[in-house]
This record gives sequence, C-alpha cells and structure tokens, in this order.
Amino acid sequence: MNFSFHEGSTGSRRPQLSFPQSIKDLLLIRGSSAVSAATRPEATHSETSTRVMPAAVLAPPDAHWSTSLQTVLDQPPSTIPYKFLLGGLVFGAIFVAWAWFGQINEVGHARGQLVPKGQVYKIHPIELGKVTRLAVQEGQDVKAGQLVAELDNQIAAGEVERLQKMLMLDQVQLSQTQTLIERTALEAKTQTAIAQADAQAQTVTIAQAQSQAATAQKLLAQGQGDATAQATRLERLQPLVAEGAIAKEQTFEVEQALRDRQRAITQQQGELQQALSEAKRLQAGLAQKQAEGRKAQLEAQQRIQQLEVQATELEAKIAETQNLLMTAQAKLQQRFLYAPVSGVVLSLDVPNTGEVVQPGQTIAEISPSNAPLVLSAALPNQEAGFVKPGMQVQVKLDAYPFQEYGIIPGKVLTISPATKPDERLGPVYRLEIALNRHSVTTKHQTVKFKAGQTATADVIIRRRRIMDILLDPLKKLQHGAVDL
Repeated sequence: MNFSFHEGSTGSRRPQLSFPQSIKDLLLIRGSSAVSAATRPEATHSETSTRVMPAAVLAPPDAHWSTSLQTVLDQPPSTIPYKFLLGGLVFGAIFVAWAWFGQINEVGHARGQLVPKGQVYKIHPIELGKVTRLAVQEGQDVKAGQLVAELDNQIAAGEVERLQKMLMLDQVQLSQTQTLIERTALEAKTQTAIAQADAQAQTVTIAQAQSQAATAQKLLAQGQGDATAQATRLERLQPLVAEGAIAKEQTFEVEQALRDRQRAITQQQGELQQALSEAKRLQAGLAQKQAEGRKAQLEAQQRIQQLEVQATELEAKIAETQNLLMTAQAKLQQRFLYAPVSGVVLSLDVPNTGEVVQPGQTIAEISPSNAPLVLSAALPNQEAGFVKPGMQVQVKLDAYPFQEYGIIPGKVLTISPATKPDERLGPVYRLEIALNRHSVTTKHQTVKFKAGQTATADVIIRRRRIMDILLDPLKKLQHGAVDL
C-alpha cells in the first residue's frame, strides 16, 4: 500500500492512499490482521499497545471516509455482466452451430379439394334449352341412370307424338295392303282351281259328246250298210216280181225294211250332227273358260303387283318415319340428363330452374363412388420449381382440424406440364396428391373422407440449412446490389 502527500488549500499536507490492485487483497489483509488479533487473546496490554501503535501510524485514513463509501469499497465486484457476456457467447456459439448443421423443410402451400382419382364426369346438354327441373342436389349420392336435370321438351315431345301417329297410320295401311295382297292371291288361286275343275269337267263332257258322236257315226255307217243291202236286195227282187217269180208282197217287206233303215239313218245322222255340234260347243266353251281363267289370273297378278308396289312404298315410308321417330326420340331423350355412373354430385353449376344453358355447358359434375379420393390442388408458380412426382406431402383437411385429428400424409402423383391461370393466385400448377389414408377416427367411429372437401397441402420441396435461410435476405440484397 503506497501513500502520497498533496497540499491542501490551507497549505497543510494530507496523505493520499493508493489502493492495492484489487479490493480482495485489501480484504484479505484486513481479515488476516483481525484473525491474528483474535487468535492471541493472551497477549498483554503492553504487547497490544506495542502492536497497535505501528498500525495506527501505518493505517490508511479510512476512518475519515463516509459509511456508504466504505460499504461500497467493502463489497466485491458484481459478476452478472460477466455471466451475461459468457452466456451470450455460449448461446451464440450454439445458435451458429444449430444454424449451420440444422436443417428444416422448405414447403410449398397448395389449396384444393378432394376429387375421385381419374376423370370427373361432367353432365352437359347437346342442344340449347331451358332447365325446367333439377332432380339432385350438391353432395347427393346418385345411381347410374338416375335423372339429374330436365330441359324443356314440349316441342320435342310434340314431334315424337306426330311421328308416332304417322307411323301408326302407315303401319295400319301396310297391314291392310298386305291383307289385300293375300286375299287377291287367294282369290286368284281359287279361281284358277275352279277354272281347272271346270275345264276338267268340260273335257269329260266333250269326251262324252265325242264318244256319242263316234257311236252315232258307227250306227250310221251300220244303218247305211243295211240300207244299201236292202236296196240291193230290192233291186234283185224287182225283176223277179216283174217276171212273177215271186209275190209282190215280198218286195213290200223289203221296201219297208229299206224305208226303216233310211229313217234310222236319217235319225242317226241327226244324232251324229247333234253330238258333233255339242262337242264343238263344249270345246268352244272350254276354250272360252280357259281364256277367261287366264285373263282373271293375269288381272289378279297385275292387282297383286300393284298392291306389292304400294306395300313397298309404305314400307319405305314407314322406314323413313321410323328413322325420323328415332331421331326425334333421341332429341327428346337428350332433354333428360342422367347420371352416367354411380357416385356423388360434386357441383351444380345451374342452381336454379329457368336458366337457359348452351350446348356443352356443364350443368353438374359427378364423381364415381368406387374411385379413390385424391387431392386436386393449385400450387403457385413461384413455389413449384422443385416439385416433382413422389414428393412427400402433409395434408390438412379443413373439415377435420389437424390439431385434433392429425395431419394426413401423402405424396405427389402428378403435376401439370404447364401453368393455368387463377384469378387469386395467378399462374398455378395443378397437383394430384394421393392420401395414405382416407378416413379419420373419432369417438370410436371411422369417418370416411368425402369428395369436395377442401384441404391445404404442404409439399415438402427440399431440406435446407437454417443458416442458408437466415442469409437469404443478405444474398438477395447482394444480388440486387450487383444487378444495380
């Protein structure tokens, strides 16, 4: 401990104390002195006086200091700043090490809704029309072939009814014509059979007449022979009568027999002539009937041909009417829109009846019930640089808070090759994300996801060091400065 003297304002000199390098040393000196005094209680008064006197002479003038200053001097220096500094250095080292070696997931956020995997069936009209009926609602389960919507069909129904009546009339007329053809053919066949029967009978009659004529011809020839013989006998007898060789009565008998034969010949000639005339008449009648039969048959054939032409025309007309009817029925059927598959109605783009829809305008969308659900989401263009199929995704369904039901893991199935415009997000890529599970469990009950439920997908794009993320603003600033 060093002392120095300085002159005061009165010219007197007072000692100035130079403290040791640390207050701790001073405290140790004071403590050691006190301990020495306390350990020697048996010292005599003279010894004490002897030892005190040098201490009084050499003691610093702290007796003249204030109590507060003495208290401050007696207290050890505070270590809190050193602890804060040391803790800050340790924390900084740990933070730098954590930022350097630690990695976090860089994710892209995509919004979308659950849709069936594959094509969603869109229902739209083929022709312009006004919606008169909506048979389903959004979210409703439908069966294949179930009516979804109905368009105005008065004109189409009227056309179908008109063509049906026309077709019915043509079919009735065709049936009548075919019946008439059959009847005419049957009559012609009957007339032909009758004519053939008459011809056969006439032929028999002619044969009989010809037979009678032949018989009469034979009898006539026989009678003529007998008459000739009687005439010859009479000529032989007349000379004998003239000579008186025989009686004249004998010639009378021969003459009478000759006259009988002549009368018989005359009668037989008449019968022969009559038989020949009857045969000719019968032959002429047969020829006439045969001609009439051929004429009737020809007329029947012509009539049948005319009826067949009419039937052919009617058949062609009926076929044309049937084609028109099928077209009209198809147009009428197009006024009724049915579900192509069993599934769920995702959306109704025409919520109210009375609206006019254009050809090809979507009225409703139906998702198949047997197709697994995937998340169709829109990813902003600025977050899609590293996204590719197979990346892991964390899906959060809006209907099931992830704090309570957890996050649904999944992966990217497909990403659209080009961006599509979005009114809110700008250019976006369409993602199709497969879910690892399709239900949540609550209160011992499994609830399956439904098509149309909205969700947020966090696509794990890549893992980056925390240090790189912290330095990104500086890098951007640096690149910006370089660009300038």
